[in-house]
Amino acid sequence: MSTETLHIESGAQGLQALLARAVGLDAQAIARLRQYDPETVEVFVTTPFEVVAARRVAGTVGRDGASVSAKDLLDTVKDGRDEIGAPRDASWPGALPPASGFQLLDTLPVHVVRDLADKGQALARQFSGPAGPPSSLMKQTVLTVEADGTSVDIPMRLIFACTNLGLIPGFSAPMNIPRHLRVAALGRWVRVDAPFGSVYHSSRLSLF
Repeated sequence: MSTETLHIESGAQGLQALLARAVGLDAQAIARLRQYDPETVEVFVTTPFEVVAARRVAGTVGRDGASVSAKDLLDTVKDGRDEIGAPRDASWPGALPPASGFQLLDTLPVHVVRDLADKGQALARQFSGPAGPPSSLMKQTVLTVEADGTSVDIPMRLIFACTNLGLIPGFSAPMNIPRHLRVAALGRWVRVDAPFGSVYHSSRLSLF
């Protein structure tokens, strides 16, 4: 059986933090590896919010586009190894977001996103059932961003993903950490870049 590999030169700590959060939310989460350029790998991971999270590390992947268990990848990064485990390509739900071409639309102060997340969490506690927050809450548009004739809606699921995955700095974070998020769009994709990672959402009915 083939074994997927990822060699990390730097950035392992940040990737480990993202994977730990993702696996904590969904033990069956899947990660996918893309060689962004000769020295940089983008690591994407699925979430329960129908949003893909991503973080970059300096390094190389054994097979571009390989999908693996996020738990296996987390264990690999923790141990400082390169060998991840068996491929899980069939478990990845679709295409990856484009590697380039996104148009920056606006920047949002971190406190705006935190306020939205707090309000969403309050509603989730009020209306959640056995299956968790209602899908209507996750789909609810909480912000609309527009620039140069392009307009995109930001649903609550993107806000929840940023906060639950720890992508936004806390109050005690060093002052050199940015306190804003960038919203960009390309076709059916919306991307929110936070200080500790990015989240992507497709505007179509399906996740990807």
